[in-house]
Amino acid sequence: MGEVLRRTLVAATLAMLVAVAGAPAGAAAPERVYTVTQKFWKATVAGVSTIAVTNLPADLIAYEGDTVVVTVRNESPIPEGFSVDAYGVRGVIPSRQTQTFRIARVRPGAYVIYCQLHPYSVHYPGTLLVLPRR
Repeated sequence: MGEVLRRTLVAATLAMLVAVAGAPAGAAAPERVYTVTQKFWKATVAGVSTIAVTNLPADLIAYEGDTVVVTVRNESPIPEGFSVDAYGVRGVIPSRQTQTFRIARVRPGAYVIYCQLHPYSVHYPGTLLVLPRR
């Protein structure tokens, strides 16, 4: 996915979420449930064969205090990592396997989601964007 398209989709999603009011005061924080697929891509650029792995979707959005539940399916032919350092999340998902991660009581900010096993040039990072609750 091109960087411009990715940023446009993130901006559109953010705009929709900001338009929606947060949960009422005193209400239990909801769970934000995501299914992420790690996809393996082969390409040829200027005659050079390349590979890349992306998380689809790459960007996850939640509100302050939410619990984020992410089920990750690795469709790559090799093990892939899934990390969010700010929350101590670090896992290795074997090829063709699925693993679920829970992040409780998220705080406002933008947190990098990445594969700790491979460089950013091979496995593109994503973002956990946590918005303040209104």
